Amino acid sequence: FPYTTLFRSDELDMIQKLELKILKEIIRICKKENIEYFLIGGSALGAIRHGGFIPWDDDIDVGMTRENYDNFLRVAEQYLGEEFYLQSPSSDRRSPYSYSKLMLKGTLFLEYAQRNLKTQSGIYVDIFPFDEVPDNEIENERQFKAVQFYKKLYVMRMLPTVSKAPENLIQGLKAMLRRCIHYSLKLIPKSLILKKIDQFSRLYNGTNQSAFACLDFPVRNVEYVLKTTLYPLIEHKFEEITILLPGDFHQYLTTHYGEYMKLPPLEERVGHRPYLIDLGIYGKEEK
Repeated sequence: FPYTTLFRSDELDMIQKLELKILKEIIRICKKENIEYFLIGGSALGAIRHGGFIPWDDDIDVGMTRENYDNFLRVAEQYLGEEFYLQSPSSDRRSPYSYSKLMLKGTLFLEYAQRNLKTQSGIYVDIFPFDEVPDNEIENERQFKAVQFYKKLYVMRMLPTVSKAPENLIQGLKAMLRRCIHYSLKLIPKSLILKKIDQFSRLYNGTNQSAFACLDFPVRNVEYVLKTTLYPLIEHKFEEITILLPGDFHQYLTTHYGEYMKLPPLEERVGHRPYLIDLGIYGKEEK
């Protein structure tokens, strides 16, 4: 599959290898504690269409239902190898994310908005919680909007800058406004915002709804999966390892991508290189 990228080919190849190393650690812990996980989004698509990574992709996304997610956070620290760092709002007070990342120590994968943030920013695998969401459409939308409102507050409180460097006067003014909002939000305790995110995310758990969703995604029902689509989970090849996917992956991927086996246009096969990369001892330092 020919593709274009802002990464050097050797650089992207090494990043994918390191992310696979992190994924293996997640799977190892999950097997020890009988914790269910499943690949989602582009990682699930890559497993089916490419037998591993989408060639131009630079991340892995893992989903867990809320009970499994809580269990993973509870036990992970006691099992983690010394190379790894688990970043979550509870383990890292400077984390700008309301979900979790398992990172590789001694590496750097830094987005522009995080460049001045004094926290771990290594190569990572994202771990997202999936909560029950209401079957009622009005309640579903209301829950989503509530979570997204508090998530935006949280991100603006934790990150003073926009996602990319301003390129003109209008963008510069927006960046200044964002910084003003950031410092204003410092008046609100971080714990209060996180409590609201958690409260609204868990609102319908245990109420026998028909679907789970990851409410961290900014578009409603993008990461939405019926329980009958998710279960039973199935094993599938991902590079040289075996991973778990939603049982009816065809339905899951069709909901996400439509004709998911069809490759995107060549100009869309692009990996977006972050602001700074350092492979540490695993590769040459980025110049």
